[in-house]
Amino acid sequence: MSDLVPRLVPVSGLDTDPEGIARFDAWAGVLVDVARHEQGEDHDAWSAQELREMEASPSKRRLQVLAVVGGEAVGAAGVIAPLRDNPTVCWVVVAVLPGHRRRGLGDRLLGWAHERARELGRTTLHAETEWTADTDRDPQGPWVERHGFVLAQRVLRSDLLVASAELPGAPVAPGYRLETHVDAMPETDLADRAVLARRMSTDAPLGDLELEEEQWDEERVRGEDERTRAMGRRVVSTFARDLASGRLVGYTSIQVPQDAPHLAFQHDTLVLREHRGHGLGLALKVANLRALADGVPDVRTVRTWNAATNTHMLAVNTAMGFRVGARVSQWQKHLPRAGAPRAEPPGRPGPTLGA
Repeated sequence: MSDLVPRLVPVSGLDTDPEGIARFDAWAGVLVDVARHEQGEDHDAWSAQELREMEASPSKRRLQVLAVVGGEAVGAAGVIAPLRDNPTVCWVVVAVLPGHRRRGLGDRLLGWAHERARELGRTTLHAETEWTADTDRDPQGPWVERHGFVLAQRVLRSDLLVASAELPGAPVAPGYRLETHVDAMPETDLADRAVLARRMSTDAPLGDLELEEEQWDEERVRGEDERTRAMGRRVVSTFARDLASGRLVGYTSIQVPQDAPHLAFQHDTLVLREHRGHGLGLALKVANLRALADGVPDVRTVRTWNAATNTHMLAVNTAMGFRVGARVSQWQKHLPRAGAPRAEPPGRPGPTLGA
């Protein structure tokens, strides 16, 4: 094979030999370089260490491949398949460095992802594209659509500059109490936390994404918390407790990478439907941001993602000072079932198709 023809090399974050470690680092490096090109220096790509710990999770199966030309890493692809729920769904990631685009490599990497998805018995593919907020037009959209993906949901990425934030007053409604934990929560509350995670998977806006309720229990919560710490991330979470029942009925969580603590990531925020209408969402987020400023003072920016249709949460964020900085398209594609004829639509390779 010519040195100018890309080779697709399988990689794994679980490899322990020096060559395997280097291959995985190169794969993660492609994702970082593409994110930096698309989003700038304040990109939100995962680090190699974070991705290694994510691959160790028993709740998802991850397959990855690195595209190499003449010894240089030029492209990356991955397939992420849930193992506890959603047995027909997987997420796909495709990234090609800018200098190697429009040569068919993106098509080839996406074809690899299709084959891995079929091998895993997955027939519904999900993916994301992201771009800066200066235009409504997704520059990667035409390529994604030519490959049979359909737009399922629009998402807005917003940032809060902590130093200039003016957090509104957000009193806690009678009958509720807020409780904040840094890095770990009491074992006695893990069952309630599992219920909240399960409800988060269905109560958050999904647009046209076809997803079933996720299966969470105490063991899964405990395991994911352990992996988050192993990723080198601190977690600041605030919960709402219903005093009448004693149960947790809402929560919000922020993660902070310890090797880059200037940028923190807002994760889930949820109030159970039966406890909405009391201002708990705003109270949770304000209390958690104040706890973040006290507990992890190096954070300069907090980043969050919300469905464009989630007008209530977007209003909450705007009241706290969040401003939209990027836009995200979430895509969906159905693969033909085994034995059915299939054909890939022609098209030029795009820069990034990711999850």
